Amino acid sequence: MLFRGWLVRRTLSTVAMLLLAILSLEWIPASALAQTLMDRKCTGKSDIPDDQQILGCSEAIRSRAFAGKDLAVAFSNRGRAYLDKGDLDHAIADYDQAIAVDASSAAPFYGRGATYFAKKENDHAIEDLTKALALDPNSALAYNGRGSVHAAKGDLDRAIADFDSAIRLDAKAAYAFNGRGVAYQARGDLDRAIADFDQALLLDPNLAIAANNRGKAYQAKGDIDRAIADFGLATSLNPAYAEAYSNRGGAYQIEGDNDRAIADYDAAIRIDPNYARAYDSRGSLYGNKGDQDRAIADYDQAIRLDPGLAHAYANRGSVNTDKQDYDHALTDLDQAIRLDPGSAQAYYNRGVVYSIKKDYDRAIADYDQAIRLQPQFPIALNNRGLAYFGKNEIDRAMADYSEAIRLNPRFPVAFNNRGTAFARKKDYARAIADYTEAYRLDPNYAKALFRRGVVRRLNGDAAGGDADIAAAKKIDSSLIE
Repeated sequence: MLFRGWLVRRTLSTVAMLLLAILSLEWIPASALAQTLMDRKCTGKSDIPDDQQILGCSEAIRSRAFAGKDLAVAFSNRGRAYLDKGDLDHAIADYDQAIAVDASSAAPFYGRGATYFAKKENDHAIEDLTKALALDPNSALAYNGRGSVHAAKGDLDRAIADFDSAIRLDAKAAYAFNGRGVAYQARGDLDRAIADFDQALLLDPNLAIAANNRGKAYQAKGDIDRAIADFGLATSLNPAYAEAYSNRGGAYQIEGDNDRAIADYDAAIRIDPNYARAYDSRGSLYGNKGDQDRAIADYDQAIRLDPGLAHAYANRGSVNTDKQDYDHALTDLDQAIRLDPGSAQAYYNRGVVYSIKKDYDRAIADYDQAIRLQPQFPIALNNRGLAYFGKNEIDRAMADYSEAIRLNPRFPVAFNNRGTAFARKKDYARAIADYTEAYRLDPNYAKALFRRGVVRRLNGDAAGGDADIAAAKKIDSSLIE
């Protein structure tokens, strides 16, 4: 049994979301308000389009009419415009110039830190944001920015401490409550996360990112209806919010509402045709529906757009396994593991392929790793049991089936498999009990009923065995004695 997941972006992969928060804020030193810079449309403020800012600031710099702090502000403001446009190298160059002209201002250190964050150069980002705080210890923005970087690095305690400082300095800082909520969510403290997202939305009812994040927290709690409502709120606040559409698609997919899920994934891709994760998510839905060609087309596109997207390789490997194209499946799953060695799903899926190829030792090694990474993984335990059974190590197989059942007492396949292990050991009473429970949990589980019939015959109950086998064949006529 393959495990193929759709992609709802995980909490610590929300660097882009945190970045949206940090970049939506403006830190404008007082000297930036000089009338001459304002006249040239070099203000560092978002009400003037970025291209006009760049032209205006460039004209101011070339004019040589500005020196000292004012020249530094012109470079800093142009750097911010480049950053908004995603031209990170030019932004860094401008912030470097601003700092070279005037190293006493916190603003360019803050801007350069935000740019390094966008470049995923987190250590440089923290260094610059720390310098900004040394120059301006009362900057809630800089604490928020540094907290975002710590969260992206997985240093959640430091992240929360920085968000606490930002909130202490500015109790109305909705962006800081949102950031702290993301950190709490990453730490697994979903109730605190939701409380922070609530506060962020109370302070700024138009903060779509907080609605989206709260939706993810509710989804993590299993409250899918609230999650869908919050993702819908995010899209209503920002109709161009591709990620919120994709996340709502994932929530609909969990509920089995495939038509709405497809519509949301389609919307995300229309808004952002380069959104690799939306293709990956839509591919997972097609894969789960058995539409293998469409699934592979979406995974191919996701990988073209983002060759580092391990999840898409893992999912494509699953579909290639379904298509019995095991060599390509292994190639994809190897790549998924190279890109993300912490992916329990990828190890599990590769273990499935090795099991199908009867390479049980490699299968067991992969299931071992999947279980180390995700100890609460009953499907992996069940499948490792099957691999041990294939090696005729019946006691080890039974131990894995029993642990899978302990983790998920409503797992009919594990009961069926343990029943077969008991039958192999000629413990027919326990085998019959396990087959009975498997059939009780899934009344359409013909194989479990059929095997119970066979074991009943072996145990001397010919009439009961015949009745089970006949009933099983009515469910699945392909069963052969």
